[in-house]
Amino acid sequence: GNIEENLRNFDIRENDYVVIVTKGHVNDMEALRATAESPAKYVGMIGSQKKIKFVMEQLEKEGIKKEALDKVYAPTGLDIAARLPEEIAISILSEIVLIKNNGRLEHKRNLRKF
Repeated sequence: GNIEENLRNFDIRENDYVVIVTKGHVNDMEALRATAESPAKYVGMIGSQKKIKFVMEQLEKEGIKKEALDKVYAPTGLDIAARLPEEIAISILSEIVLIKNNGRLEHKRNLRKF
């Protein structure tokens, strides 16, 4: 179905987490258009720097608030040098857990007390 329409029909709340991974710029843009200004605690979008820049600039031109776009985690995931799809998934889920738990991005070994 229509990605944007379907997402707008979801009751997205402040405890929801949205990860946009579609086939192509147009679908990603539709998904982000529908979710960027939602109250979701996390909105992330996978993609290259070039794609993200294009999508963000286009949506801002369309009237999506810059403040909402600035809150989008794009490219989504933590920089763990992920290459395989499974590693990319772990980097995205790790970022979501970090946000969910109000964590901090630091090696635990740096927190040793001895």
